Amino acid sequence: MDEDTNMTEMETSADMIMPLPLTEEQIDNLTEENYTTEVSDVDFVGEQGNNMGRAIFPGNFFPENNRPNTNITIIPIIPGVTKFSYIRFLNANPSQTPVDIYINGRKVASYLNYRAFTEYMKAFPGYYRIVVFKAGTRRNPISVSQINIIANRIYTAAFIDTGINSEWQMITDNTRILNQNRAFVRFIQLSYTAPLMDVYIDNRLVLSDLDFQEVSRYLSLAPGSRNIKLKVATTNRTILEDPNMFLRAGNSYSVYIVGDSNNRMGLQVLIPLEGTSYLSF
Repeated sequence: MDEDTNMTEMETSADMIMPLPLTEEQIDNLTEENYTTEVSDVDFVGEQGNNMGRAIFPGNFFPENNRPNTNITIIPIIPGVTKFSYIRFLNANPSQTPVDIYINGRKVASYLNYRAFTEYMKAFPGYYRIVVFKAGTRRNPISVSQINIIANRIYTAAFIDTGINSEWQMITDNTRILNQNRAFVRFIQLSYTAPLMDVYIDNRLVLSDLDFQEVSRYLSLAPGSRNIKLKVATTNRTILEDPNMFLRAGNSYSVYIVGDSNNRMGLQVLIPLEGTSYLSF
């Protein structure tokens, strides 16, 4: 669609918080500078197989004789036609709070505290560079990495501490059709200091030996209030209990286990509603 086409009532890439993606080659050509200079206006070929848009790189990213076209194309988001995904960000790193998150040079989250989620954001398929800074700063990044987003998926990108460094764990949410008479729940272990654990719901063992960075299968449960207990797998000692997990029929949930079992705050659980419960493509 050309720039002069009337799109006043249609959502476009100009309305998105996430910037346009890059190709893998373009990601490889980025320098270690200008982490906060937005990368926009390079020809991008997405999964549609055609030219989706262009974005501007600072001049030092490409050789003088290989400068990209700087024409700007606005990409319309047409339901059922335009391929995109959803992504939200979670700060699950108790040693890094709060943080600012830059994607391809654009700030998409400011002062994201530990245990906080962003809203879901639309993103086109392709490659993105993620740079994390201590909130309010733009030097000495905590983490620099890249992700590849595939079309028609719902992601939660969790910023975690592995005990060696800080990194992103990409978690794909359920996108299946939900049973309107049941609730679905899974468990995601994001604390590297936590022991192997068994998961009990209403005093019934439902998962054994849940390990760090493991994402469990979905459990189908009757809606209502549920009691969660996490126990050390080898001793049966309860290390965390949440007696009031409320599940609504027709919805899907993830129970994120976060925190540091070695400090006074210990472990916590976060139980957000998954995007599949209310997002549409």
